Amino acid sequence: MKRKYNWLNHVFNFLAVILGVYLAFYMNERAKQNEDRKESMLLMNSLISDLSQDIEKYERYDIPVNIQYQEKVLAVLDLLLADSTEGIGGPLSDIIGIENYAPTTSTYSSMKSSGKLRLIDDLDLRKELTDFYEGFATESEMKGTYQVDYFTDELLLWLTMNVDLVDMQILNKGELVVLRNKLFIYESLISQKVESYKIVVDKSRELKQAIESTLKHQHGLK
Repeated sequence: MKRKYNWLNHVFNFLAVILGVYLAFYMNERAKQNEDRKESMLLMNSLISDLSQDIEKYERYDIPVNIQYQEKVLAVLDLLLADSTEGIGGPLSDIIGIENYAPTTSTYSSMKSSGKLRLIDDLDLRKELTDFYEGFATESEMKGTYQVDYFTDELLLWLTMNVDLVDMQILNKGELVVLRNKLFIYESLISQKVESYKIVVDKSRELKQAIESTLKHQHGLK
């Protein structure tokens, strides 16, 4: 005797399995999206913290200190332009020391190296981050490096050969024109670095506001 085969029951069982698998994938995907969103918010808050600290450091210390340093270099130049070496030891000793600062890139570098930059869905914001950290921040750091290199390779070498560094007395006054020329270039490098610091502060503020705006939007979607 032939049994009746309940095709309808098997179809329902098959659909239930398919639906169960689909729901499992869906729930896993939603959980992954929520996890990614939370991590992206943590990373963006970390970026905001980096930018805030940089802005404060630049404005409270590094920009004013470098402007004062630039003025000391100009003071030496003024004496040389006046063909006077009297009292030049003090200003010369003041320029033996450099203050450099580079934007904090640890959070961004970590995001890029780990591939977590993709967690920021806003493509415009992602581009702003890349432009800032790989453009303005890198250029500013390089300007500081140029200043250090020039000081070490040119000015410090001249001072070592032509100045008694203990008493800060000029030993070879015939080389003062060389010193003057080197200081003209050096002062220009400092000026460029200070201007780059100011640009970084402005761009840091713009980037910070963009990140905060994205965070508010994400929070509103929760």
